[in-house]
Amino acid sequence: MVQLRNGALVLWLSLLLAGCATWPDRPAISAETAAAASVSGFADIRLYADADIEKWLQWRGRWQEDRRQTGASEPIQTLVISTGSDKGAFAAGLLKGWSDAGIRPAFSLVTGTSTGALIAPFAFLGPRHDDTLRTMYTTITGKDVFRKHPVEGLLGGASLADTAPLAGLIECYLTDRIVEDIANEHRKGRRLLVQTTNLDAQRGVVWDIGAIAASPDPRKVTLIRRVLLASASIPGIFPPVLIDADSNGQHVTEMHVDGGTVASMFVVPAAVMGSGDDSVIIETPASIDLIYNGTLQPRYEVVEPRTFTIIGRALETAIGAADRQSIAAYTQFAKRRGVRFSIWAIAADFPDEDHPFFDTEYMTKLYEYGRVTAFGQ
Repeated sequence: MVQLRNGALVLWLSLLLAGCATWPDRPAISAETAAAASVSGFADIRLYADADIEKWLQWRGRWQEDRRQTGASEPIQTLVISTGSDKGAFAAGLLKGWSDAGIRPAFSLVTGTSTGALIAPFAFLGPRHDDTLRTMYTTITGKDVFRKHPVEGLLGGASLADTAPLAGLIECYLTDRIVEDIANEHRKGRRLLVQTTNLDAQRGVVWDIGAIAASPDPRKVTLIRRVLLASASIPGIFPPVLIDADSNGQHVTEMHVDGGTVASMFVVPAAVMGSGDDSVIIETPASIDLIYNGTLQPRYEVVEPRTFTIIGRALETAIGAADRQSIAAYTQFAKRRGVRFSIWAIAADFPDEDHPFFDTEYMTKLYEYGRVTAFGQ
């Protein structure tokens, strides 16, 4: 009888929570319809990360033409900022260290994924925003990022936590003025890219944030904020972000999640990496600096025999192995093309003790570690 009551209670809660869900119906569409979708009112603002080389050549051609018209002739210097959640403190500190040392380039291209996407706009705009990044990655706590609601998530909801606080932070820091500053830099021939994952399509999406910022569409600030939120939305833990699009007159509601779901970083389009043809007419960057917000070397650790500990450790292991493989491929690409490729990562000897998510003491130590690392190059 007790079991029956408990079962009935669970069923009742499930129905109650399902009834309170605010997610809209999303009718099934064909893969072809989804692939052709674009955000109405915005032109040439995104590409699939795995799009064919012709599409990437078209994007690069538009960029080259903009550079010619603005008189930008300096070699392309690229900054890539990876995933890493609260370990983004490393990137924030490293950027500050470069500024303090007077060795920070004015990067022509900046890309960011997940926590890297939150950092990228301020890295793109330069040293005057170093203090913003320091505040973001040394003073913000977990409660400033998410609110837990595990019962709803376990009983049919979309996530175990709510990212309303993170959305509020993005709105606070990514102001209309910041968006206009990004637009101005875009008009000078620089580019800012952010990666999300279209979960329906199982494909990475690369958004040209500067192109959105330079658009006359009044929704541009809102769209950029939603893209940044999506890029940092860990699937299952944080809710996905729905983005409205159109495909040949048909309305499409896309589900976007953390860009790190497909890759921890966006360095070079897959089509360019896999072409194997050095005669491809695509401008090669002079340098690529990759800030990897994590440790590339495997770490030995005695794992507790607990379900979530084992799952977490296994995911960390799989991601680390995939990232090392990707970086090895990027290294070979850079050697073949004569590109200077530098990797900045947290050394294995940095203490990685257990700490709460977005623990300010841990992040402050990591921020300072990143800042000091910049002086050791």
